[in-house]
Amino acid sequence: MGEKEWTGTFVDIAEQLLEKNTLDNVFDTIARTACSYFNASASSIMLFNQTREYLTIARSYNLSPEYLKVVKVQRGEEIAGKVCDTKKPRIVYDAVSLFTDLKADFTVQWIQKEGLLSLVCAPMLLKDEAIGALNIYFRYPLRSFTDETHLDFFTKLAALAIEHSRLIEESQNKTRMFSILGDIGLALTSSFNIGEIMKNFLSTATEITNADAGSLILLKDTHSGTSVSYDYHDGMKEPDIYQFASHHETGFFKEIIRTQKILMIPDIGNPSGIDLSDFNKKEGALLGIPLLSKEKPMGILYVYSQRPRQFSKEEADYLTILCSHAAVALENSRLYEKIAQEAKETAILYEISQSFISSLDFDQLLNNILKRIIETFGYLNLAVFLVNEEKQELKMRSYINYPENIREMRIKIGESGITGHVAATKEIYYTPDVQSDPHYIKGVKEARSEVCFPLMIGDRVIGVLDVESPDLDGFTTEQINLLATLSAQIAIALENSRLFEETKRMSLTDPLTGLPNRRRFEMALNNEIKRSERYRRSFAVIMVDYDNFKLYNDKFGHPAGDEILKHFSQLMKESVRDVDFLGRYGGDEFVMILPETETIFAGEVADRMRKKIAAQGLNPPITISVGIATFPQDTRDRMELIRLADQACYESKQLGGNRISYAAR
Repeated sequence: MGEKEWTGTFVDIAEQLLEKNTLDNVFDTIARTACSYFNASASSIMLFNQTREYLTIARSYNLSPEYLKVVKVQRGEEIAGKVCDTKKPRIVYDAVSLFTDLKADFTVQWIQKEGLLSLVCAPMLLKDEAIGALNIYFRYPLRSFTDETHLDFFTKLAALAIEHSRLIEESQNKTRMFSILGDIGLALTSSFNIGEIMKNFLSTATEITNADAGSLILLKDTHSGTSVSYDYHDGMKEPDIYQFASHHETGFFKEIIRTQKILMIPDIGNPSGIDLSDFNKKEGALLGIPLLSKEKPMGILYVYSQRPRQFSKEEADYLTILCSHAAVALENSRLYEKIAQEAKETAILYEISQSFISSLDFDQLLNNILKRIIETFGYLNLAVFLVNEEKQELKMRSYINYPENIREMRIKIGESGITGHVAATKEIYYTPDVQSDPHYIKGVKEARSEVCFPLMIGDRVIGVLDVESPDLDGFTTEQINLLATLSAQIAIALENSRLFEETKRMSLTDPLTGLPNRRRFEMALNNEIKRSERYRRSFAVIMVDYDNFKLYNDKFGHPAGDEILKHFSQLMKESVRDVDFLGRYGGDEFVMILPETETIFAGEVADRMRKKIAAQGLNPPITISVGIATFPQDTRDRMELIRLADQACYESKQLGGNRISYAAR
């Protein structure tokens, strides 16, 4: 090719390079045209990192990518490193022999696999300084290379085009970055939601630094050293949050707090005198920036890259601007949360007092109270334990977020647990760190602090309110005072509810036997009919009438008869399941409901009960006559079902008693 043709060619190349609007397009054009104009088989562009310590491959053409990803040439070493230092190209006619002599076995294997025989490596100079090197490869033996002058011009043009594109991209990136920072600043300061602020803040911090992860440590209380960490990596919907005790006495975090300046560690493996004992990574790079509010540190932002790297000054400047936005947003959020919390605390006192008035149902009342408290304060667990005075123990009655094994615990008053201690001392007990408390019984592993209140009626303890937090020292004085006020109201409400429940129970209970009465039977029967119709299951009604009971009463008197009724009621109760209903229908008549029971099984239950009573051997003998009716087989009508069972019972008595009869229609 003549000089005139070369000149025209380079004009074309220059136009192609300068019209490309992205660095990627420039790389592609350089790699492709290098092969075209120098009749090469493949090419690669190697560029220095920011600190000019080593070269890596930025782009290649007509080469497989596996090897290229791991290529890293130190400055002044191998071919490319030396070419950049000498600023002169090098022609390698026998690549295999050269790299064999250099003992670069991996490179030898690669060039043999690629079928490369010769190569030319030329520095890409910009203002007489190499920014990298261009390699052009030949899959045929190169006998000579006479285009060094043209290659020199091409590589300088390539360096100029790369720098030109870099400047354009940097300008565009800065414009884009300031736009992003403006938008994110507006988004941060217009939100009071701490979770939303953290997500926007940390995702932006990792994005603008091309980091793998980012964390913000908020210094909740610099005196006690309690901190909250928000951790984020790409793809997370919400940052992970955890609380930890750190006195900030060592290392990375202490240095940032002390200096209130940016701290950059390009290589965690070589931290240059900084103690990283408070950071759990062994390799990579760190960039840490203080969050300042009124010139005082309120937190530390750090971004982390898995591989060693040099964060740029621009990236640090961007994060500083971002941190100033975040500091304002967090202060606004804290102020908003304080005001909102005060409003919630005032509202909860009113709402719970209304609950006390509107509901006398014991368990519903407890559930409403605990649910409202946990919604307001965000505690981990809440429970109300009630005192069993006879056994001198506490049993959990209502709870939120406790596992099943803890719900069934029986706590001896004065002997075990914080709740047992409070029930014995009748005083509020607060432990800011449960792990170091001598009274604490290990329960929910996430619990970090606990406060417990006695529920008092006069000088009598009726129970305790126990509250656990996932945070160390998770209760403020104001919150404890508010919960103490609530505890007094809860105690009164529970006592009122207990009295109501007792009155209600007595109105539905036979006072002699302690069994449900006829009214309670009718309520249970209605419920069982509805359940049976919904699930299409059978159930049985059993009527029981004592034989010879009047004779026994006449012989021994009514008090003796009452004792027999109580004793035989217990025998019948032992003959049925816990899910079955047993009640006194009136006089010496009793009634049972056996859910999900067919006629045959009902007969077996009745016969077992009949034999147990007959075996008591009284004189005169008292036995039972039994009648059984089954729903829906015998009838679907409630009154008819009772009539059929009663009629069958009458038939048993007419046949001499001590027998079982079944409904007949």
